[in-house]
Amino acid sequence: MALSLGRDEYEFIEPFDIESEENPSFMAWNWYPPVPEGTSKLPPRLHAHADMDVITLLYQRTGDTGLEIAPGKDVDENPDLKEIGNIWNAVPTAKHWTPIDPIEGCITVNIGDGLQWWTDGLFKSTYHRVRAPKDGDNKGSRMSVPYFVNPRLNYTFQGPEKKFPPLSGFDLLAKTGNAYEARKHDPQGKWREQAYGNNPPQNQYATVEGANGRESTVPVAAN
Repeated sequence: MALSLGRDEYEFIEPFDIESEENPSFMAWNWYPPVPEGTSKLPPRLHAHADMDVITLLYQRTGDTGLEIAPGKDVDENPDLKEIGNIWNAVPTAKHWTPIDPIEGCITVNIGDGLQWWTDGLFKSTYHRVRAPKDGDNKGSRMSVPYFVNPRLNYTFQGPEKKFPPLSGFDLLAKTGNAYEARKHDPQGKWREQAYGNNPPQNQYATVEGANGRESTVPVAAN
């Protein structure tokens, strides 16, 4: 990927050291309850959104259909989809949704807001959703396992054209937390500007020594 962008081949390797204590990448387990037979007019199992990490590696259980993505051409036609970090403040209304059904032995890779930021918008976040089961679909429970890949907390990155301000791994992770927390306490919608502005949070950091003697940079306050 780095070479295709004309960048150093190690640019997207060193920041993701999985042995680092500052690696905030994490794995989750998604479980969708079964849908009772005869139920109609169901909302999506998961609303349309883009992830805030750099990339997401997604395992889907064979036979669990429902994942769909908004085609790239809709990104070009809909200016709302070009914004950074609009997982909730501009849910995309795509003209078409492309099904991404699981293929045995394969992992689905989604581009997150972090990579869109890092590439000055050249790579755009993958807008996706999980639709409700259709007639003929398996209406039992659905499971998937996403792995959200983020750079080290103290690693700061920026695209070569500097279209967006520098962002650290902690800032990227904080945007996700800010969104959930602010949304919970401000359902009227004023939280959106705070959580999803293009200016990263102004966090302060301190260097501390861990139990193994290694130093780590950690956030101590946020304005």
